[in-house]
Amino acid sequence: MVDVDQQSQLSDDPVSAFTTAEELTATQTFPSRRARLEAERSRPRTRERVVVKPARAERRPKPERPARTAAAVRAPRVRTARPERRRWGVHAVVMVALAAFFGTAALPAYATTGEGSTVGAARTALAVQTLTGGGVTQVVARDGLDIQESPQALDSTMNTTVSPTVQALAVQLMGAVASGRLVGSVPNHIPEIADLAEGHAVPGCGIDYRVLQAISVALDNFNQVGVSDINRRCTGQIEGAGTDSAHYADGGGHAVDFYLLNGSPLTGGDAKSVQLIKILDPLVPDGTGLGQIGCRASMDLSNFKPFDDTCNHLHIDFLKSDGPALRYG
Repeated sequence: MVDVDQQSQLSDDPVSAFTTAEELTATQTFPSRRARLEAERSRPRTRERVVVKPARAERRPKPERPARTAAAVRAPRVRTARPERRRWGVHAVVMVALAAFFGTAALPAYATTGEGSTVGAARTALAVQTLTGGGVTQVVARDGLDIQESPQALDSTMNTTVSPTVQALAVQLMGAVASGRLVGSVPNHIPEIADLAEGHAVPGCGIDYRVLQAISVALDNFNQVGVSDINRRCTGQIEGAGTDSAHYADGGGHAVDFYLLNGSPLTGGDAKSVQLIKILDPLVPDGTGLGQIGCRASMDLSNFKPFDDTCNHLHIDFLKSDGPALRYG
């Protein structure tokens, strides 16, 4: 018989209260405390498995996108013909092409080396000269146009403007300078040609048109030409004949001294000097001065008037020449 008052804990289920091992042990009486402890130790133990699930953070609901209105829906793009835009596009292309053409034409010819080919093969139409009868006018073929200029207009030594004919020939010579075919000396007189090529009439730095022509003829026949003297007023030189020299008198620049041909120094009587004299004699006007008469053997000349000069160059001057230009074209 079990004393209800003696139970330490009442069973929740009266049916199973005395059927499980735990309940039987709890209600069983033992003769001693030691017997009770051994009974509890021998009782099978059950392990309970505890599973801890991590708590998940709550997801924030995404904001709902506003529905597109009918006005926000983009209508399909319809291409329409725009003839005026195409017309302006064609005009722009034409203007760019014209600007490129005139920009190229405005560049000085001595900025390139194409002008300095051998034996003058690349001479441009800007520098084609022909002398008309009587020496009254000079007809110049320039850009397909015939321009008539008086001999006075060709004189850049005293005029305040540069003749188009003079400028065209100076441009051609600067092309030879750019290619290394025309070289100067010390002091350098090439800047006098450069001024004319740029259309600048610098007082005291002008050059006789026939001097430019003589240099051009030399370039037509030699691969390299060196000039050591043109206008002494421009460089402040007073040498030899002093202020009476064709390099200095009447504005200066009426004479040219060649000191080099194809890399060989000149004496006025060497083979290359004689060759150039023979080439120029039939082209220069009558009365053209020729230096170095004592530096070479006698020569049969038609237009040159020889005189004495030092044997370290070839001097040619046009101070007392009868014609305004050389006979070549």
